[in-house]
Amino acid sequence: MKHTMLILAALLLAGSSLACCVMPEIPDIEINVPTIEVGEMQNWREEVPPVNTGSVEVDVIFAAGELEIDVGDSEQLFSGNFRYNVEQWEPDVAYDDGVLTIEQGGIEQDWAIPTGNTHNEWELEFSPNTPLEMNLKFGAGEGKLNFTGLQLTKLDMEMGAGDFDVRFDEPNEVEMSDFSLDTGAARLDVSGIGHASPGRVSMNGGVGDIALDFTGQWNNSSDVNITAGIGAITLRLPDDVGVWVDVDGGLTDVETDGLREQDDAYVNDAFGEAEIELRIHLTAGIGSLRLIQVSND
Repeated sequence: MKHTMLILAALLLAGSSLACCVMPEIPDIEINVPTIEVGEMQNWREEVPPVNTGSVEVDVIFAAGELEIDVGDSEQLFSGNFRYNVEQWEPDVAYDDGVLTIEQGGIEQDWAIPTGNTHNEWELEFSPNTPLEMNLKFGAGEGKLNFTGLQLTKLDMEMGAGDFDVRFDEPNEVEMSDFSLDTGAARLDVSGIGHASPGRVSMNGGVGDIALDFTGQWNNSSDVNITAGIGAITLRLPDDVGVWVDVDGGLTDVETDGLREQDDAYVNDAFGEAEIELRIHLTAGIGSLRLIQVSND
């Protein structure tokens, strides 16, 4: 018995010695986290005079912060007020051969942690006299985008995470071919789409609440395609335009007010009677849908 215990003790000692020999030493690791310096608040104004071209393409590239768009002075094609406190974020405004580009600086740099509270605020105004084809790329933040009074021939918006309000409060003076939106994790509220009167509407949403108001002065029929992931969707639909809504996907709750089911779709009383029609194809993942008919006075 004593012999057996000695053997076990020797084996345990050998095993512990072996473990000590094979266990690697953990080296000291120094992690350098990149930072971005926050400085004094900068205030900058930029203007672009009117041009003689028939229309202008506008490209707005904004990474993060607060963005406002509105109608401006007819004596300027563009005017903008910029407030920021990171030097690398200085915007670049350029016009060349019918293309106006407004781009935030530093967006191609590597990820970094700011050293303080960052501010990036843009107020952009555009001429009401020039037809515009606008492309907007917005990373994250808060957007108040009022296109009332602008002549928009096409509008394409890509927006990431944040809170976005889009408005059309008066009829568009020119024909809009396409109105497209692409959002990530966001709250999106669009009102007066009928005033924009686009021939086609395309909306892709990720996670969040989406409210689309189709009231306004429609000049033509429109095909609407909506794809959404997770969240609540509300469609406000005009009573004087024929409305047909096809719903597909995993929606857990569909609520209607002023529409009825017909042939696996939802229609209003004006459908089949009104000259102008909205044909809406909606595919959604998990969430709820409200279809609300409202007066289009």
